[in-house]
Amino acid sequence: MIMAKRQNDIDIVYEFLDVIEHQIEMKYSTDATIKDILLTLTQYGLVEPKRLRNYMIIYEFDKTLKFNDGNVTHTFCDLGIKYEMSESQVARIVYKERKKQLPSYNIRLSKKSS
Repeated sequence: MIMAKRQNDIDIVYEFLDVIEHQIEMKYSTDATIKDILLTLTQYGLVEPKRLRNYMIIYEFDKTLKFNDGNVTHTFCDLGIKYEMSESQVARIVYKERKKQLPSYNIRLSKKSS
């Protein structure tokens, strides 16, 4: 299993969720939508611009690949134009950053919470 160098312990993740829930309730009351929540996280700097961009590149790669009839090269070219990057940069993001979207890569289940 591939894991991040420094995963967050599950207990810290739950503590973070409580803190951010309180902050969002103060800002939006209880009517916050998922878009409000993600916008707030992005504004607080908790979603790095590079990570957001990489997520969108991977998402659009999967979506655009269907439109390009499975042609990977054309898909890398299309995304390279859109994000003003080289095709090789897009390919590296798709192949090397995808693993970072797995929960097991980012969250360590602590032995004490099991």
